[in-house]
Amino acid sequence: MLPWRIKNFFSEHFPLGYHLLANVQARHESEEYWNMAFDISWQLGSRDWPTKNQLIRALTSTTDRILDVGCGTGSLLRYLQEYGYANLEGLEISRRAVEVLGERGITMHHARLPNLPLPDQQFDVVIASQVLEHIIWRRKFLYGLRRILKPMGTLIIFVPDNCLGPIDEPSHVIKFTKETLTKELSACFKSVFVETMKDEKFEMPILFAYAQNHAPTRSSKELEDALAIATGKKTTSGQPDPDVLAF
Repeated sequence: MLPWRIKNFFSEHFPLGYHLLANVQARHESEEYWNMAFDISWQLGSRDWPTKNQLIRALTSTTDRILDVGCGTGSLLRYLQEYGYANLEGLEISRRAVEVLGERGITMHHARLPNLPLPDQQFDVVIASQVLEHIIWRRKFLYGLRRILKPMGTLIIFVPDNCLGPIDEPSHVIKFTKETLTKELSACFKSVFVETMKDEKFEMPILFAYAQNHAPTRSSKELEDALAIATGKKTTSGQPDPDVLAF
């Protein structure tokens, strides 16, 4: 067995190679694996991200046609359903997810990423939360997301912020920083905003990205304000939250 320092070096400097070696005997290609993973997650209950959910609500409309790529147990989509969102769709590799969430009124698509077998220019908003760090062919995936967005559509992405590389999560193929995520998205989209945040239920910092393939419809200040309100650093009146300042 390799010493931890050597494994950590390869994980940091050659993340894809480390991921491939760590998953030589993995069963990720089998239908049974993903169905079992969904069933376990469903039984354990939703892994909710309340801060992230609030931010998405602030940046979208109940009339938007929204696709959640890699939606898992559909916790975000079911949350949005409760707030009157009517045009919600999910995409998952697990046929069990497609079946279960479809029974709950969510339009579901079955696909194995990075493939996106969907028509062009369909969605106002596409969300990929904790997905991009799993994708080897990221450029193909991002161009696919751009293709299925409407001309004035928006891509919203969340990934771990400089943490949870393949040594921590063998299914991850890359560890993003604010700079590397900005560079990755800017290769496919004209307007990119990236900022770090924390969800109230998790210690792990995450990166929030808002990308469009046209002139931005929201300024950086508007996005920063929405993020500050969602994370509790600012109230809806625009003033700093006194409870946050007290710490």
